[in-house]
Amino acid sequence: MTDDIIEKARKVANQVGDFPPIPSVILESIKLLNDPSATVKTIQEQILLDQSLTAFILKVANSALYGVMKEVTTVSYAINLMGYNTTKSILTAYLSKNLYSTRGGKFIQNILWRHSISTAVLGKTIAEHLTMAAPLTPPTPEEVFIAGLLHDIGKGVLLKNKTDEFEKIIQLIYSDKKTSIQAEQEVLGFTHIEVGYLLMQNWRFSDKIIDTLIHHHNILGYNGNNLMTPVVSLANKSSHRLDYSFDKPEIELNELPVLHISEQTLMEIEKEAEEEIKNYLEIFG
Repeated sequence: MTDDIIEKARKVANQVGDFPPIPSVILESIKLLNDPSATVKTIQEQILLDQSLTAFILKVANSALYGVMKEVTTVSYAINLMGYNTTKSILTAYLSKNLYSTRGGKFIQNILWRHSISTAVLGKTIAEHLTMAAPLTPPTPEEVFIAGLLHDIGKGVLLKNKTDEFEKIIQLIYSDKKTSIQAEQEVLGFTHIEVGYLLMQNWRFSDKIIDTLIHHHNILGYNGNNLMTPVVSLANKSSHRLDYSFDKPEIELNELPVLHISEQTLMEIEKEAEEEIKNYLEIFG
């Protein structure tokens, strides 16, 4: 399955259009956040190069997510408050939101973003409930949050580069009750999976995130050992169940036995995540 998608992605690359680059400030900031020797002062200096990103970081730090009593007025304080991993997640969210907001109608933009952030939060919450035994290593909640944000990032590229076609895809999903994969294949001859793979390769994200993106619609055909994949696949379905998506809810929850989670526990996780999803959506607008 992976080889098929990679081969197809290469064949359709010239049909997709230009891939947006990661803004240099975000790229360098993420590199620093991945470097254990990087100081908060150094990271702050990088983030301060972008006024919009600086304002956003401070907005998140002062939001209901953290409930601080005293206003956070410096990026360094915000980084210390959130930690390096969460700051990296917030930078990725900022990057994703900007891509979803480039073209197309506001309704489509909003649904894509709501699905992205809800999948990220649900995935993080699922990861926090995992009790897997060795040799399986559960992914960290922060890893899953980022993978959840990026799992449908190919749709952002399609909305930006193939706006008219993407609007036809949405019409097919609503009028003909097709899945996004079916509608994309019918209109374009390829899907957001191949496009997302190409973008993640271009942006040099980790193999684990790319693996998750490739397989989140085909968990039954997945035989790898990256537990982030079934977690994000399940979070994606949970987002559909909570109506944060164009797609209709999927009945089969094949990820549950793999992750040792009952459907009752999943319902509790969905309820637990709802408030955080609302907080993130309020922050991002």
